[in-house]
Amino acid sequence: MNFLAEEVGEVSRAIRTIEIGRDRPDEKVTDYQENLANLTEELGDVLDNLFILADKYDISLETIMTSHKEKLLARYSDTSEI
Repeated sequence: MNFLAEEVGEVSRAIRTIEIGRDRPDEKVTDYQENLANLTEELGDVLDNLFILADKYDISLETIMTSHKEKLLARYSDTSEI
């Protein structure tokens, strides 16, 4: 589980770099494409950790997506028409 938290932190840092630039003056300045490639890599690491957790607890990705869709539909459906 700690690996997932670490990877999410790296995603946050990659997004911050795209949005506001480098953290410290001693960091190398990178262009947008390099930053986007880094974000893509870090998102892949997060996704990999999610796959590992789903596999560990024997939860299919389809079950996860269906459950999430149902939650969002219930949360954001317009109940005034019922």
